Amino acid sequence: MRRLILSAVAVSALGLSALALPAVAAPAAAVAVAQDPITEAEVEERAAAFEVTLEALVAEIEAIRADTSLTEEDRQARMQAAIDRKKPEIDGFVAMLSGFVRQQTLDEGGTAEEAEMAAGMIEDMFVEMLVPGLLSGELAAAMAAEGE
Repeated sequence: MRRLILSAVAVSALGLSALALPAVAAPAAAVAVAQDPITEAEVEERAAAFEVTLEALVAEIEAIRADTSLTEEDRQARMQAAIDRKKPEIDGFVAMLSGFVRQQTLDEGGTAEEAEMAAGMIEDMFVEMLVPGLLSGELAAAMAAEGE
């Protein structure tokens, strides 16, 4: 998972020219970053901490999945409740990561529109992959394969 996170950061940090973004007639106003700049070391540190959180969440969800005394409906509800308990940590990490990507895009000379697009891609990746991957068991399988 950490490789996935850092890969997303790396792709965004390289710039978005490879995505063939449409030309913008006039540069958009710069996005003001309200917090202090985020360093790569901070991203790596937060990614490592998030990985620990995610591993614990995966273990909890897999234990629920393995509980044969539960109905499928109860199993799904308990797995979703486990995810919901970690939502503040997930949201905090995603916000930090998308802020970093936004900052990197601007630092590399990207427009505010490109910065928002890059940050949105990170947010979308987590929305589209993390929770469904947790609920389906795909994330657990991927993390197990990564550990081999």
